[in-house]
Amino acid sequence: MSLTPRPIGLLLIDLQRAFVDGIWRTGLPDEEVEPIKKSFETCATLLGSGLRNGVPILMTRCPFEGNDFELHDSLASVVEKNQRYVIKPSTSVMHAHGFREWVETELLQQGINTLVIGGCTTTSCVRVSAIRTQKHFASQGLHVVVDLNLCGARKRNYVKRCPSCLELYMKFGDIDSSYNRHCTCGCGGIEMISPVDKAVQCMQQENVDVKETFDWKPYLS
Repeated sequence: MSLTPRPIGLLLIDLQRAFVDGIWRTGLPDEEVEPIKKSFETCATLLGSGLRNGVPILMTRCPFEGNDFELHDSLASVVEKNQRYVIKPSTSVMHAHGFREWVETELLQQGINTLVIGGCTTTSCVRVSAIRTQKHFASQGLHVVVDLNLCGARKRNYVKRCPSCLELYMKFGDIDSSYNRHCTCGCGGIEMISPVDKAVQCMQQENVDVKETFDWKPYLS
């Protein structure tokens, strides 16, 4: 006997060409954006697998110009032309006109209390949007879930560092190219953490449910 899965909504953040082929990644080597590209392809696979009609989907886009505004090529054939999206002018989806109304009318008023989030990037827009959405709608019973398998960040944001090196990186970026590979300060016996790890910790501390991979099988038609 199969159980009916809890109703969910899906929010996909900024699956745009700018982050893989365009202006945002200018100056970055291809390997730096590979995790983002892979997350876009994973999102495309999910959408192409046939989510049930009962799963409301909303996308966001940053207000880039020209081709940078468009969805990444991997999504072109699986995203419906009438797919709803909102323009996100900052790192928080809460600043996107129409998002709050979508949560209230398409999710909460329809008895959907779980919102799954994926997209770009784990350390920035996904983190900020998940935390602020959870905080704003928690009193109305919304439960925010982040599916890390649908998320991506620059490759260097997966590099583990000691707390002092992590703080320097978060403030100033890479001081030298060796920071792309490992922490170089020579400290030993100290817990190492990456910017992605830190983002996960921050989300969990704010009651966001972070999963390595959300179980999508019950939601596929």
